[in-house]
Amino acid sequence: MAGAVKNTEPYPVSPTVIIDVFEGDKTVSVSQTLPTIFPNKDIPFRIHMHQITSSEVILQNPRISYEKVITESTPDVQVIYDRTLVKHDDGHLTGRIINNGTQTEYDLKVYALIHGQDHEVLDVGINFEKIEKIEPGQTVEFTLYPDPKFTDMVSYYSCFAIGDETIVPMYATRDGERYDFRYDSTASFIVAGFDDSGTELSIYGINSFKIPTYVNFEFPMASSQEKFDVTVNGEPIEFIQSIDEMNNWHVAFDVEGSSQNDIVIRGFATTPDADALPQVSDGDAEYSVLPYAVAVVAAAGVGIYLLKRKKKVTA
Repeated sequence: MAGAVKNTEPYPVSPTVIIDVFEGDKTVSVSQTLPTIFPNKDIPFRIHMHQITSSEVILQNPRISYEKVITESTPDVQVIYDRTLVKHDDGHLTGRIINNGTQTEYDLKVYALIHGQDHEVLDVGINFEKIEKIEPGQTVEFTLYPDPKFTDMVSYYSCFAIGDETIVPMYATRDGERYDFRYDSTASFIVAGFDDSGTELSIYGINSFKIPTYVNFEFPMASSQEKFDVTVNGEPIEFIQSIDEMNNWHVAFDVEGSSQNDIVIRGFATTPDADALPQVSDGDAEYSVLPYAVAVVAAAGVGIYLLKRKKKVTA
């Protein structure tokens, strides 16, 4: 299932798409939080509903909620629509982006809807290369690949918003209280929740793109002695645990392309210790500021539209 979200508000937002499907006598619901969308921009999404086993289902109107993102600037990076934007015989696309703004932008992503004949939506794509930064006035090349099963069917691409912000806020309930954290990834993640002990967090992840990616979860430190371990689909995996200057833990690992993953992160402490508190002096202190803050707003100016390839929805 593919679609796009358009931000018609005058400020950036972090949207969450909720899809409900009636399958017999049960309702299957899936939500997906997307990266930041800047004003008057769109961003595509692709959702796999692995819970659905029947081909006879009824898709309900999609719902959307969003949070206002407070940021100091809006990037002005655009896809260049000229002869350098080329769809090749094997279905992949090459092109260029340009930074029309006055500041350097970092970690950019190029998203696109991939169309077949008669404007049929086949897939959603993301740039293959890692675009670490682009200076004002600079152009950078990018490449998009379709899923191999659509290679011979690709007609054209609709390139969407380019975002330098893939950090998504999340929260879970632990011991009756809200536990806020966030992640940075082009894959999407849904919180399943903490176990009764409050030391084990379960998360469901979906990488709708065929290109492998990574995820970096950022957790507030409760204890300097916290040591995590991570399993994906029941198997222990390699990951990197680190700490930043604000005393937040980072847990990062690779995510396979076109994958659905049950993730369990263990090792959370339930009793904070003194070492977990940020140390700030009263003198010439330096303060680190989070890239953005979010505030809940009414979902009046953000629209969603689905682009379905078939009349009936299948898993």
